[in-house]
Amino acid sequence: MESITDKDKDIPYGIVDLPQVSTPVRHVEKYWGNMTSIFEDGNFTVKRIFMKAGSQSSLEYHVKKREMYFIESGSLKVGVRIGRGTNKSVFLQKGDIFHIDPGLMHMRIAPEDVVIIEVSSRDDDGDSHIVEDGKKYKHIEVDD
Repeated sequence: MESITDKDKDIPYGIVDLPQVSTPVRHVEKYWGNMTSIFEDGNFTVKRIFMKAGSQSSLEYHVKKREMYFIESGSLKVGVRIGRGTNKSVFLQKGDIFHIDPGLMHMRIAPEDVVIIEVSSRDDDGDSHIVEDGKKYKHIEVDD
């Protein structure tokens, strides 16, 4: 059995300083609602996204960024373009989680007010490639 030495007694037990209170990193108003970056560092980002009922974002993809959506409230339709340009949709409800890998073309469509918590790898505007303008584009699913 190990004994406690005088050296060990000098090491404080647990955290001795109170953590700082912080505020969101950034808040951006968008035509479809707003985005608040809660946390970001060189590895990952956490955002709170609010979308107004009847709004949609642009269709985009990322080369590096991985995203995960958690639906905090409301519902969301995620329009995706897969394969050789086939449009499909995924419908998410409160509590659902949806993963978006690099290369997947995606857009957010809000049938009602929705709050999304997005956790992603490093967020870099240079890695957001717009395919269709959300102000003009209509996402129509293709039947198989």
